Amino acid sequence: MTVAEAIRQGEACLRPIAGDDARLEARLLLAAVLGRPREWLYLYPAFSLSPAATAQFHRLLAARCAGEPLAYLLGTREFYGRSFRVDARVLVPRPETESLLEAALAFVRSTGAVRVVDVGTGSGILGITIALECPWVRVVLLDVSADALAVARENAQRLGAASRVQLVQSDLLAALSGRYDLIIANLPYIPTAAMPGLPPEVRREPRIALDGGPDGLALYRRLFAEVPPRLSPTGALFAEIGSDQGTAVLALARHWLPNHHARVLPDLAGLDRVIAVTPPGWQAEQSRARQCHEMEVHARELDSPTSLCVHCA
Repeated sequence: MTVAEAIRQGEACLRPIAGDDARLEARLLLAAVLGRPREWLYLYPAFSLSPAATAQFHRLLAARCAGEPLAYLLGTREFYGRSFRVDARVLVPRPETESLLEAALAFVRSTGAVRVVDVGTGSGILGITIALECPWVRVVLLDVSADALAVARENAQRLGAASRVQLVQSDLLAALSGRYDLIIANLPYIPTAAMPGLPPEVRREPRIALDGGPDGLALYRRLFAEVPPRLSPTGALFAEIGSDQGTAVLALARHWLPNHHARVLPDLAGLDRVIAVTPPGWQAEQSRARQCHEMEVHARELDSPTSLCVHCA
């Protein structure tokens, strides 16, 4: 079997489960079997697979068609430009979680926050990425699952963040002491009754990382109750939520952190995705900083030798 034939066969096999992504998935699986970058397949369509490679490719196709997540078969998933190891011990990273990450990064960069805690870290994508993007921070990665922490530890080591993160097994914030500048969380938020209706591949992921209780917010109720003694008065909390949970989570935030400003932020699809609970005045400072930047850009465009913004002068 040649590369071209394998891709055609894989695409046909994967079409029912992968839809329009079937050809892409076939290429990704074949590239993994051959130990080659995906671009190599375009250059060598007539390359003949060995019997062992053919058998391995067929095994991966069968597993994918049976509902195994593609990321588990490949062993990695890209997140924010980095490749993270993932397997059946952790949730597969989703693109929408980058909205949560970017909101948290904006806070860290604007305030110089140092002490960060990532609650329910899973594979470590959030806390490790913050540690790599903002090298002055120190991040505590928390998870109730020892298996998940083992995956996060491997990712921290592979990506060069091991010296800036601490891994702690903890039920939410129970193992913590002291106060933190940033708490970031991506906890299970799918209602229990909705679990059977999830796509087959999602149901293969750890239930503990998906099931959020009767209304999806059981863990978030506990988290918000634990946050006040662990969050600095000038600190912030950012968490991922379901698209229909904004109103309920806003109420939790305003009850437990009444001196902070709570709002819901959308993801790239325009759906409610992130609850942002920030210290008083931070949002106004961000707006002013954006205004200053825009005016400075305008000044440069006009070749003005002086700043047009008194705040930035």
